Amino acid sequence: MPTNKMYSVPPAFGYMLKHARTTAGLTLQNVSNSTGLAVSTISETESGKRRVSAVELYMFSRLYSRPITYFFEEDESSASFAVLLRAANNIAVKRETFIKFHELCLNYRHLRKIVGAPEMPSPPDYSDSKLTSLEDAEDIAESERSSLGLDGQPIRDICELLGGKRGAKVFHMPEDSEAFSGAFAYDENLGPCFLINSNQPVLRRAFTAAHEYAHCIAHRDQLAHIDSSTTFESRNPRERFANTFAAAFLMPRRTVNEVLSQLVSRHSSSITPEIIIRLALYFGVSFEAAGWRLVSMRRLPLSHWQHLLTEKYPSSPTARLLGYHNEIEEVDLLPRNYTYLAYAAYKAKHISFERLAELLQRNYYELEEEFALENRSSND
Repeated sequence: MPTNKMYSVPPAFGYMLKHARTTAGLTLQNVSNSTGLAVSTISETESGKRRVSAVELYMFSRLYSRPITYFFEEDESSASFAVLLRAANNIAVKRETFIKFHELCLNYRHLRKIVGAPEMPSPPDYSDSKLTSLEDAEDIAESERSSLGLDGQPIRDICELLGGKRGAKVFHMPEDSEAFSGAFAYDENLGPCFLINSNQPVLRRAFTAAHEYAHCIAHRDQLAHIDSSTTFESRNPRERFANTFAAAFLMPRRTVNEVLSQLVSRHSSSITPEIIIRLALYFGVSFEAAGWRLVSMRRLPLSHWQHLLTEKYPSSPTARLLGYHNEIEEVDLLPRNYTYLAYAAYKAKHISFERLAELLQRNYYELEEEFALENRSSND
């Protein structure tokens, strides 16, 4: 039986509590009517101004259909995501974005547990080595590619790669593409968690994922990090390190040179915009990422590259003719394995259909109709 003992709560508790209430479509007055708590008491609890009793936790859990651990987990994940919440105060990104990100990561862990999924591998941790030079970034990128069995081929789906072989939980959420690129958080219980801005062009998102992976393996001692800069040029040593790693990880030096040998005329060593477009499409990266990689490899003079950047070639008719475009494409906001685990949990009757729709961020009635159509088709 729950007691009236009051408990301290982790930094994100109030935000998670409020999110659970609003997700359930309840007002403060609705909750007050159901629990007998004053509206002011609920509001102060959601704002983190008061501690919470076991009786209150039990009532919130029942009312919102959430396990108590969803609100009240005193583990390392509270610390790492608290870093993101504090950092959100300094950038134009809604705190609710990181609260939702935390919730999704907790859901992922819970689904793995109830389905009985095997433990995922963890990425290496180089943060104790204090690697800082750009040469270090290149070396680690090559080492990681070798460890992942990539050799020199392009990475076709970096999110699936990092999810399947490094246990990363990679979620996409829409935010202002000029103010936010991506974020990472890491703790022993949740593992590596990446958030990618889905409002970025698809080719840019691949670089962001590699960039966050660099922070995760080289700067894990800082627990979490938000990348608010959307440019490749940065004076911040850690950002330059992550950019260099991402470029080398996605575009290995040897393969870049091999592709260039087939594109650059023997009578001219000039790198044209068309060649950069071909490289970008081959490696699945943006025009900007490919150009900066060539600059770092000393295959493209910086002055020439800066001139090309002013011409806005990626949006030209020629670029589109070659198959390059900068539009925002739809992306699966949830990792495929997360969706699979949610469906497996539902089929095994570990969760209700209502919970399945909530986990998949789908409209209950639309999802129900899709299932009904599938059942009718299978019975025909």
